[in-house]
Amino acid sequence: MTRAFLKGLFKRKNLLRAAGGLAVAWLLAWYAVPWLFPLPEGLLHPEERGALVLDRDGARIATLPGPDYYHTEPVRLQEVPDMLLKATLAAEDKRFFSHGGADFLALARAVAANAAGGEVVSGASTITQQLAKNANPPVPRSLPAKAREFFQARRMEMSMSKEAILESYFNRLDYGNLRRGPAAAARFYFGREMSRLSLAQCALLAGLPQGPSFLNPLRHPERALQRRNLVLRRMREEGWATDGMVDRALLEPLFSVGAEEDRRPLAPHVTAALMHAGRTGEVRTTLDASLQRGALEIVKRELERLKGHHVTQAAVVVAENATGNILCLVGSADRSHPAGGLLDGTTLRRSPGSALKPFVYAQAFVLGAYPGTVLPDVPTTYRSAHGLEAPQNYNRAYMGPISIRQALACSQNIPAMRALGTFGGAARLLKLLNNLGIRGIQGDASHYGLGLAIGNAEVSLRELTGAYACLARGGAFLPLKLEQGPSVPERPVLPPEACFLTADILADREARLAAFSDAEVMNLPFRYACKTGTSSDFRDNWCIGFTREITVGVWVGNFDASPMKQVGGMAGAAPIFAGVMKLAHRNLPPSFSRAVPGMVRIRIDARTGRREGALRVPQAHAREEWTSLETMPQEATAGDYDAAGRAFLDSRYTEWFTSPSCTARDAYCLLPGTWSGETPRILVPADGSRLVLDPEMPGMGRRLKLRSNLPAGAVWSSPTLTIVQYGDEATVLLEPGAHVITVRHPELNLEQRASVTVREL
Repeated sequence: MTRAFLKGLFKRKNLLRAAGGLAVAWLLAWYAVPWLFPLPEGLLHPEERGALVLDRDGARIATLPGPDYYHTEPVRLQEVPDMLLKATLAAEDKRFFSHGGADFLALARAVAANAAGGEVVSGASTITQQLAKNANPPVPRSLPAKAREFFQARRMEMSMSKEAILESYFNRLDYGNLRRGPAAAARFYFGREMSRLSLAQCALLAGLPQGPSFLNPLRHPERALQRRNLVLRRMREEGWATDGMVDRALLEPLFSVGAEEDRRPLAPHVTAALMHAGRTGEVRTTLDASLQRGALEIVKRELERLKGHHVTQAAVVVAENATGNILCLVGSADRSHPAGGLLDGTTLRRSPGSALKPFVYAQAFVLGAYPGTVLPDVPTTYRSAHGLEAPQNYNRAYMGPISIRQALACSQNIPAMRALGTFGGAARLLKLLNNLGIRGIQGDASHYGLGLAIGNAEVSLRELTGAYACLARGGAFLPLKLEQGPSVPERPVLPPEACFLTADILADREARLAAFSDAEVMNLPFRYACKTGTSSDFRDNWCIGFTREITVGVWVGNFDASPMKQVGGMAGAAPIFAGVMKLAHRNLPPSFSRAVPGMVRIRIDARTGRREGALRVPQAHAREEWTSLETMPQEATAGDYDAAGRAFLDSRYTEWFTSPSCTARDAYCLLPGTWSGETPRILVPADGSRLVLDPEMPGMGRRLKLRSNLPAGAVWSSPTLTIVQYGDEATVLLEPGAHVITVRHPELNLEQRASVTVREL
């Protein structure tokens, strides 16, 4: 052997020895060393969803975020759509099913690309390596960290199936906007189940994990679109989608029309409360998802109609009367609205306006009144803890003698305060409201006084809706609840008779015509009870009502308490109420409370509230009314009327009766013995007046209507002027000169004179 041959042989042996050493090292690194690395810590603790919130029928409403604030919905691999799986492989690891944890071809390509670019422009991590990274606690990126991920990826490939790796991978993918996993991402971005995703939507989701913040489609739609289209083209290159499928997907917009609405959470204020309470597991609520969704649409539509009237928010509560279950809860028009959308308008305390009046009259019915009881609707001054107050009616008009039925139906303030003062007082009403679940009114009754009847205390929509549900239930109280659970025994608060009478009035469309037009929006195809309320300066308006089955409460206004622009309950809250009430009864036949056994219908004189007996009531004033034996009114007698058949009024009505507001002098007259004793006065023309005849006015302005503070029956006269009198209306024909005008009430033996002078202009 030559020396050169020996040298070459030695060299070949060294090369073989080196190659063998490398092979052994490789085999050790590929098959043995990975067993020295434990599986990623996260794989020992599978991803768990946050509390799953369901509606009453088990339909999903939301998944609450976990302690890390991520919304996570673990899925099984077989639930992942085939196109989403292929899109993910195209975006992240197209040779996933053919490599053993590391893709050396992709690695070589990445090294070449990075070298050519002079910087890191491409990565080569496989899905398994990404899973190793995602399933470990976060650490700074370094060579040791990459090495650990490599060996852990090999360990997973040797101890787990490809399907198990993919399933774990999907359930740990961050799709941005605090959504982990494809199911949570599909709901958030597209408002739909994973199974209903289009090819373009699958491609968009598949591209997001590369850079969830950088590619956020809500903030950077152009970047997300570019990434989506790249994924689609890769799918075409791999033969995982046909040319036609990809071409159509490339033309599809990033989000479809209405996607923003689809992304809107269904019951955000409910889920926020559950999250705040730290709820876990499965939470079965009492909500009806379909009704909740429909109510949100109604609120959105009606607030759009009112946007020119400075109305930014609304809240809705729908309760099932038989159980107290809340079927729908809309806390605000839009939880993302800058005008306090995060606030829950169903729990905020606001002035109820007239919405407490039904309980004033329910209390009166308990204490002996009935719907035909007559109250004075006349200018009245009340003494309160804050001094003397002179409240006014909403329409600033007075109706004189008015039945409880008409007073409640027309929502007159003065009779409500008088009813409260006569039947029970503020302290008793405050106790009743407390028993009805309205427990947030602070202070004692003296602080509110009779003003409690017209809304000077603050209540919440949720409490008020529960109180109305008690009326619908016939007086039995049940607390409203949002979670399914054991039933709570009913607690009697009001007698059924009082509840029926109150509900019957609130359902009487004819009785409210005198103050409210028969609004088309409120003409539902079934009978229901309803009450609106508007607080001072139009800061709040309410509409709350019920059938036998359902109670709906609506509040409309602004959370900052700024006033709306002339929006009352009939214009603001009522249309939402009507829409939601109809929707609530879409699959539930409505019914209404029936008269309680023992109640009877009687014929009464609406002017006096007395029932017809031997003395027949004139047809023009006869009404039929409900009552019971305990509240049966007295019979009408001849002493209730004058010789002309007019009903007598006592001294409380004097000011109203002698004012222009009184247009019913043919139906009423003042009792002669009830004159207040004030000094008779001629109001027009006042004593000492100097009147001028204006040639530019019709008839030179000679006709002047006379007025005094005397009741009906006064007679006018003048020795020098012509006076024309029809009943209690008198007009004088003026002439130049000095004159004396006299008014005299023969029955009261009262008389007054006024001296006037008249000249031509």
